[in-house]
Amino acid sequence: MRLKHIKLVGFKSFVDPTKVPFPDQMTCVVGPNGCGKSNVIDAVRWVLGESSAKNLRGDAMTDVIFNGSNARKPVSQASVELVFDNSAGRIQGEYAAFNEISVKRLVTRDGQSNYFLNGSRCRRRDITDLFLGTGLGPRSYAIIEQGMISRLIESKPQELRVFIEEAAGISKYKERRRETENRMNHTRENLERLSDVREELGQQLDKLERQAAAAIRYKKLKKQERQLKGELQALRWLKLDNQRQQLDAQYSEQQAELEKWQAQQSGDERGAIELKERAEELRSQVEQSQEKMFILGNEVTRIEQTLKHQHEIKAQREERLQRIQSELTQLESQLDEDKLQKEQLAEQEMMLEPQLEELAEQVEEVSEQVQQADENYRSWQQQQRSQQQKVRDIEQQHQQAQLKEQQLQQSCDYTKQQLEQVNHQQQDVKKQLSEVSSDSLQREFDEASDRLNSAIERLQTTKQRLADSREQVEQAQEAKRSVELEQNKVQANLQAIEQLLIKHQSGDDSADEWLETHYPNTPRVRDVLKAEPGWELAVEQFLYEWLDAAVLESSPERTESVAGLKLIWPSAGEAKSGTLASKVSGALRHWPPLQLCAVADSDEQAQKQVLDGEAEFAVSKQGNWHWPNGFMSSRIDSNTSQLQLQSQCDSLKREQEELENSLETATQKLEQARASHKEIEQELEREQEQQQAAQNDTNKAEQQLNWAKQQQQQYTQQLERLSEQQSELEQKAEELNERIEEAALQREELNERLLESDAANDDSGDELERLASDKKEQLQALKSKQQQLSMQQQNITVQVQQLDTVLQRSEQRYQQLVDEKTTQQSSDGEENKQELEERLTELLDQRQEQEAILQEQRAQLSELEHELSELNQGQSAVQMRIAQAKEALQSTEIEKAKLQERSQGVLEGLAETGMTLKTLLQELPQEAEEQPWQTNLENVQNKIKRLGAINLAAIEEAEAQRERKQYLDQQVDDLSSSLETLETAIRKIDKETRHRFKTTFDAVNSDLQVLFPKVFGGGSASLELTDDDLLETGVTIMARPPGKKNSTIHLLSGGEKALTALSLVFAIFRLNPAPFCLLDEVDAPLDDANVGRFCRLVSEMSESVQFIYISHNKVAMEMASHLAGVTMQEAGVSRLVAVDVEQAVAMTEA
Repeated sequence: MRLKHIKLVGFKSFVDPTKVPFPDQMTCVVGPNGCGKSNVIDAVRWVLGESSAKNLRGDAMTDVIFNGSNARKPVSQASVELVFDNSAGRIQGEYAAFNEISVKRLVTRDGQSNYFLNGSRCRRRDITDLFLGTGLGPRSYAIIEQGMISRLIESKPQELRVFIEEAAGISKYKERRRETENRMNHTRENLERLSDVREELGQQLDKLERQAAAAIRYKKLKKQERQLKGELQALRWLKLDNQRQQLDAQYSEQQAELEKWQAQQSGDERGAIELKERAEELRSQVEQSQEKMFILGNEVTRIEQTLKHQHEIKAQREERLQRIQSELTQLESQLDEDKLQKEQLAEQEMMLEPQLEELAEQVEEVSEQVQQADENYRSWQQQQRSQQQKVRDIEQQHQQAQLKEQQLQQSCDYTKQQLEQVNHQQQDVKKQLSEVSSDSLQREFDEASDRLNSAIERLQTTKQRLADSREQVEQAQEAKRSVELEQNKVQANLQAIEQLLIKHQSGDDSADEWLETHYPNTPRVRDVLKAEPGWELAVEQFLYEWLDAAVLESSPERTESVAGLKLIWPSAGEAKSGTLASKVSGALRHWPPLQLCAVADSDEQAQKQVLDGEAEFAVSKQGNWHWPNGFMSSRIDSNTSQLQLQSQCDSLKREQEELENSLETATQKLEQARASHKEIEQELEREQEQQQAAQNDTNKAEQQLNWAKQQQQQYTQQLERLSEQQSELEQKAEELNERIEEAALQREELNERLLESDAANDDSGDELERLASDKKEQLQALKSKQQQLSMQQQNITVQVQQLDTVLQRSEQRYQQLVDEKTTQQSSDGEENKQELEERLTELLDQRQEQEAILQEQRAQLSELEHELSELNQGQSAVQMRIAQAKEALQSTEIEKAKLQERSQGVLEGLAETGMTLKTLLQELPQEAEEQPWQTNLENVQNKIKRLGAINLAAIEEAEAQRERKQYLDQQVDDLSSSLETLETAIRKIDKETRHRFKTTFDAVNSDLQVLFPKVFGGGSASLELTDDDLLETGVTIMARPPGKKNSTIHLLSGGEKALTALSLVFAIFRLNPAPFCLLDEVDAPLDDANVGRFCRLVSEMSESVQFIYISHNKVAMEMASHLAGVTMQEAGVSRLVAVDVEQAVAMTEA
């Protein structure tokens, strides 16, 4: 495997695409200092995964991108590609089949770095894994740059060990070991987390199992409650059904009563209909008689109105004749007056005609005179316009001269103003220059710097306090976690003990129900029994059968009970010493059986008391029972003793309270520590703000100081410019004054010419203008008078026409009135008055006869209406009875509806219970009643209430948690097995690493002992281990050049260190040669003799290793078979010039 070439684009000084070929085993890169030779070595190191910008001679990774020059702009990215020849198959794995392998790295300005392997994007780790064990890497022994020789020799033992490991090819084993250790750490962390989860899950499971037991009892009671509710609803439905049947019978009776009254109402309605028909006939006859009366009355009224109308018309006709005669008289008088006025207007019109003719002649004569005067005035005006044009020309020249003089004067004034401004500016600048003092600003800057330093010191102190506070918070958190952990342990133990107590205390439900019914809130013996510490087993052994007995306050009034339920009640008196009663506290201390049982610390003492007759029976502290003829050992294990468990439970509860207080105290301390930490953080923020403010003040003071110095320089320069400007303005003002004097002389000459032109004008034009104006006024007066007379003539003509119209209308009206008078006088006006009066008498007689007939018909109609009224009153009574029957029937229907609604509610309640009415009715006993069932239901509901809050999901949750716990147990087993496997793998890796390291160390040490004398011409060198542990030991070099005693490498000269380091590197290469070796001026500290030895050694090793080296030494250059020259003809841009030495020699010899 060898490096074929390098492609660089935008990398450091290689801005243009550059290809550096390496066709031979030895290539020397040459060129002057600063031309970019070492950038080739940096490019190889960078592509192989170097992540430190410092090792690439930069501050950031983006510094490898070409940053521009005087003639070129910066580029946006840099890339380097290495192309390897893998025909020998040195690279193993998936790329072993490739004859050529390319590795490329690309970085952009935003800092994003990408790797490519054979053109495909990959990770940096893929590149690292590719070269593991080959000796290649960003910091391997295959790349030896400037200064690395001294670093290699002076490196620490652990750093030198890395080179041996790379040569041994165990870097991949170390990487795998590191990954394995990481997996082991993760596995242990997972085990710890699983253990915590299992512990917490166990606590939850215990709690859920208790809740599940309560949930099962709750479901049982709810089922019983649902059954009782259903049966109770069935009983209610039966009661409602009986009431419904009674209402149905009542409804039928009320329906029959209603039908009877409705039949009577129908008979009365038929009689009423007959009477109404007869009454209707009489009403029709009455209406006919009334109609005849109406017709006769109308005819009588008409005749009477006709007679009255004839009398009124006669009176109106006489009045109209009088008005016509009066209007005729007025018209005759008006006609005479109008005719006289018409004659007068005709005379006036004849008199106006001569006056109009005379005025027309005068207007024509004056018009000719006006025309002549206008012609004379226009001729004079033509002469005047010619003279005025000359005057205007002179005036224009005069104005221009005057304007020019004004402009020059304004320019002169402006120049003087500018000159004054310049003088003022000079004074202002001098004043500002005197005000700008850098000394005071320098003092302000020094003071601000002192404040900044003080703020920085305070900030460092506050940071230290913050670190101390953070440590206090962590300590408080750790203390709280310890208390919480202890609390969790106590809680777990307490729950376990409570669970055991619950198991012991589970009893008969029927006994509990009976006790709750007859003696509510009655405690059991186990609830009130308190034994002296150490005597729990003895007391519990004696009362073993009585632990579930109910403790009454006094003797019961009734003696019946439930099977299996015991009742006890204490008596008054003092506890007898030496008996079991003295070991008990509470209400049971006075129970008589306890007074009879003696106590003993041991079985022997108890047996002795019984045999000696001191007591009938005795109990030892161990719980064994003795009597004269027998012995019974304790039936109770100390681990399952209820009294001991209860004692432990009480102790744990007290401990739990203490831990809660401790937790509260720890929490308060933690809160205080956090509050203090927060205050210090806020103080740190304030200090930072003060430091920033001090920094800003310092920067501001520095800026002001720099600004003051700049202002002083600017003011000095401004004074110089103002002095020059003052001189220029003074010269310009003198020139303007001269030009103003010349303009004034020219203006005076034009003024004299203008006066001469004004004198040439005469006053003849005014006289002609006045004459023309007088004639025009005379003509206008004549035309106005002519117009007035014409208007007067037109008015007379109009008046005559109007009078003709009025006369014509008056004559027509006169003729109409004469005709109407003749008509009124010729009409007769008398009618047959006697015939009308006879007809009126006849009609009055007929109307009187018809009134008699109408009175008889009305009397018959009144009699029928009276009969109909009596019949209607009887119908009202019947209707009242019908309404009452309907109301009763409706009330019964409402009751039935209510019963139906209640029955429906009962059925809906049954539907909620999920039971059918038919089934319940079949199962109900005959003697079942509602009240006893209600009582039973309330008892069941009370039991449900006493159960408290129930978690119905606890059954499923408990099952799910059990399954989860089983799964976690399996996970723990799997993780434990994995951990053992990983530990085995670690041991195998360590064993292989020790073996490889030892083998490689011995081989490198042997080669070093051979190469060192060859390089130095004598002497010896060796490698030594710093520790017996081959996994952790470091490596040191011991060297003894010819003629010197054995000493460490640090005591050698620079050249000797370089040769020693090269000996070590080449010894490593002989054992595990890397594909190529890069040397960057490693021969610089060597003299010519040592350079020769170095060259011979490199030539010897070049048979198996490709060498690419940078050198300024001519001997080293001669050794290379290919030279790559790097130049920098363009500033900041490197270019390549390659020379094949063998080909060049051949061309020279030819």
